[in-house]
Amino acid sequence: MACALSSTSTWARFTPAPSASPGARPVRSCTHSTSDRDLVYRQPAEAIALAAETKGTFSKEPLKVLWLDPRTPAEFEKGHIPQATNIPFPEIEKTHEVACKGYDAFIVYDTDWEDTIGKAASKRLMELGFDNVYTLEGGLKAWKRDGNSVETGVPASRPGN
Repeated sequence: MACALSSTSTWARFTPAPSASPGARPVRSCTHSTSDRDLVYRQPAEAIALAAETKGTFSKEPLKVLWLDPRTPAEFEKGHIPQATNIPFPEIEKTHEVACKGYDAFIVYDTDWEDTIGKAASKRLMELGFDNVYTLEGGLKAWKRDGNSVETGVPASRPGN
């Protein structure tokens, strides 16, 4: 059954819609929403380890991981995790079918511990039906604090382009 998306309903809960006429079969619909309890946080070292995993116990094929930066393009250009893709939060719903297609896991980050855009982007991906969505705890500040490199500027190519 296909589900319509709404920002005000409950994740994966099917709700009967009002019937058109007495005795008619109820129409069922579902919509998705998430809360902060649904978020799965990872420290930078854990995220790096996750990105290095293989698809299964007997597989040598690496997971295809999308490092997603939902900040503005200007913030992204000032500094981002190498190989990250910039999909500004307002564009996620419009571009997810192309930009997020084929990935096994998603690591979403923002600027720091107080920034909410990464959390919102993680929840939006889950609402859109994506699994294995992780939020980088502490964002870019934690990434740099742990001694990891940061790139500046715009990458030469982006997935979906």
